[in-house]
Amino acid sequence: MNLIQKFFSHKTRRRAAPYLFLLPFIVLFTTFWAGPIISSMYLSLTRWNGLRPPQFIGFENYARLFSDPVFQKALQNTLIGAVVYDVLLVLMALALALVLHLPFLRWKSFFRGVSILPVTMSLAVVAFVFQLIYSAQGGLLNQLLGLVGAPPRNWLGDPNIALGSIIGLRLWRAVGYYAIILLAGLQNIPEELSEAAWIDGANWFQTTWHVTIPLLRPVLAFVIVTSTIWALQLFDEPWLLTQGGPLDATKTVVIYLYQNSFRFLTLGYGAAISYILTLVIIAISVIQLRLTMTRD
Repeated sequence: MNLIQKFFSHKTRRRAAPYLFLLPFIVLFTTFWAGPIISSMYLSLTRWNGLRPPQFIGFENYARLFSDPVFQKALQNTLIGAVVYDVLLVLMALALALVLHLPFLRWKSFFRGVSILPVTMSLAVVAFVFQLIYSAQGGLLNQLLGLVGAPPRNWLGDPNIALGSIIGLRLWRAVGYYAIILLAGLQNIPEELSEAAWIDGANWFQTTWHVTIPLLRPVLAFVIVTSTIWALQLFDEPWLLTQGGPLDATKTVVIYLYQNSFRFLTLGYGAAISYILTLVIIAISVIQLRLTMTRD
């Protein structure tokens, strides 16, 4: 009896209270995060079709990846698309943020609201609209090319330009969103620093390059890392527009992961693909952070 009273004493309850408050998070984290991560790691070492019990095969799935030409093509598309997308995105978003930050710009609130609209739209609707824009028969882009005498292009059916068309769609959706993030960083830079540079004789370009951008590097690092992670997980746009075609020209790692897991029912192989993609994302993110972040 004394032990029970001691256990439920006021002091014991106070010590246990923080852990009781954390218990819902721990349960949810274990159930929906840590548990699936551990189970998928085990599945990546098995051969499993989702119906029969998993058969442990060790690292056979990972060894198969290095000799899988479709996976190599998907990884190549993903990396090339991420590099092109990220470079263009940062340059375009930074340019748009600098324009929106100009002190003499009128209707700033309107332009900022318009900039954020594309990322808020339903992707299914956006994909349908861009199918009309990219259409080989009477699409808007081909009509514009016809005005200057250029031949029409099959934007989504030509393996040489299909991936670029997908990147164009994603840039349209993301530039305004990241420009607003960079704009928030620009607004936190003290104006006195720019004014001091102007007094010293620096022009707008010199002030931007030597004062504004160095002070914006933490925000730029955030934009670069998050946009790269998003680019490496590219799935929705190519799946809705081309489903990875033509000739696997727009097939990404996530599309190949989806096909193996839910079409071919090779769930163990799909789990191995997901872990390789995770390692690629972590490695690239760490490198980017080391290159972009400044020391205090």
